[in-house]
This record gives sequence, structure tokens and C-alpha cells, in this order.
Amino acid sequence: MRSTSLKNYFTVFGTFAVFCLLIQVSGCAKKPPERDIIARIGKDIVTVEDFNDRVRHLPESYRELALKKKDKFVQGIVNDTLLFREALKKGLDRDKDVLKTIEAAKVKILIARYLNDNVEDAIQIGEDEILKEYEDNKKLYMTPEVLRVSNILVGTRHEAEEILAELTRGASFEELARNKSMDPTAQSGGDIGYFPVGQLIPEFENACKSLQLDEISGIVRTKLGYHIVKLTDRKSPIEKPLDEVKENIRTSLSKKHKQVKFNDLLKQLRENAGIKINEEALAKAGEVTNESKK
Repeated sequence: MRSTSLKNYFTVFGTFAVFCLLIQVSGCAKKPPERDIIARIGKDIVTVEDFNDRVRHLPESYRELALKKKDKFVQGIVNDTLLFREALKKGLDRDKDVLKTIEAAKVKILIARYLNDNVEDAIQIGEDEILKEYEDNKKLYMTPEVLRVSNILVGTRHEAEEILAELTRGASFEELARNKSMDPTAQSGGDIGYFPVGQLIPEFENACKSLQLDEISGIVRTKLGYHIVKLTDRKSPIEKPLDEVKENIRTSLSKKHKQVKFNDLLKQLRENAGIKINEEALAKAGEVTNESKK
């Protein structure tokens, strides 16, 4: 049962938790100045360097929180130290399950460092490459088309047909919207305002896109009811300035290059490794035995 609990613990907290537990408080090889000692725990001390090292190894999303609540973070280091001492007293540093888990964590940490050195840090995106991507794919770096429409919404097709007939006879769209539309925009004459293409209900938006300026649609049915739509303005897509999209381009190119670099690296390693898969043994893998249930 102890083995299962230990594995579940590390499944929940992940390899990072193991890594943090391995970062211990300072020893006494070189005594730091008193002004740099944050806390004493018997013979152990927590220094400014220890604190900073712990924060540095936190996931980025937690760093700001740790720095805002320094006192609680230090208490966490103290708690870790006390619990670590007790674990050592119990000889858990020699426990087989613990050693296996630490070894697995070590593998993950070393892989992460190797990939960081050989993939993450190996990719540099230059200004020339960013400019070329921008020039070659300008359609990707345009503002969306923006429409402005007015809308009359009613609950039945019969109501919509009557309103459409009135509009055909020259009635004011805005007045009919104020008096007969059940849409919240009725008070503003049905004016929805500007919206980028791609944000509204598809049936409604498709009807809007097909209209010419000041043209009124036929009856458009959506899950909200029956609409009659008038296009009042259209702003065509325009090219975004390079400075506005530069960092997005850099991120996109970096991601692509890293994936290629990773794939090439793995391909090379696999080609030189002499890999052989025993399909018969693989078929047995994952079988639950009475022994593994204990």
C-alpha cells in the first residue's frame, strides 16, 4: 500500500515537486553574513540565495505569488526542512520506492535540461526572417473585416413577413426596430454596432456579409428567432503594421523551428540507437497481476 500512495503523491504533484524537495537549505561549508540569513532551523539556515533559488525554480505563474507572500513562502521552506529531517530519520532516503521515484525524476529533469540546451536555446529568430515571413504572408497579418448592422428580431415568421412588407413599402427600419423588435438593440433602432467577422451566429453573420451597403436582407432564421438585417457600414481588412505583429511572428517561427529541431534530433538519435521492439513482450505489458495489486 505504501508504494501505491507514494506513486499517487508524485502523480499529483509531478516531477517538479520531486525537484523542489531536492533543493535543500544551505549547509555550513561557507558561513554567509548574518544579514543574508532569513531563517534558522536548528543548525540549518535559509539564506537570501536559498530563497531566490527556490523562487527561480518555480513555474513562472507561481513566482509572482511567492514574491508577494514572502513570509508564507519562507514558512514553506521551513516546513520542508522539518519534514525532510523526519524523513531522513525514518531512513526513507534509502527506501526502494523513494529511490525509484527520485531516479525517474532525475531522468525527466535531465531530459528537460538537454532539450532546453539543444532545442529551446538553440533557436534564434532574426529580424530578417521575421520581415520575410511578414512580406511573404501578408494575408495572415490583416485586421478582420468589420461590419456594422441593424437588426429587427421577432418570434415568428409571420411577424417577420409583415415587417418585411412594411419595409418594402418604404417604412423606416429604425422605427420598426424600436416598435417591434424584441432584441435589446431595439431602443437604438436595432443598431448592433461594429463587430469583426467571425464573432456572431453563423446564419446571421452570413446574411450580413452578403449585403451591400444600406441593403436590407430577407428573413434570416437563427436559434434566437427571425431576423431582418440592414448593413449600415463595412470596413475592409487592412494590413497590420510589422511592429504590431512582430512578436507574434517571432513566437510562431520559434515554435515551428523548435518542432523541426526536436524532430530532427530525435530522428538522428533513433537512427543510431539500434532500436528493436519485441512485439510478443509488448503484448504482455500492462497486464494486471495479483502481485502488482499487493
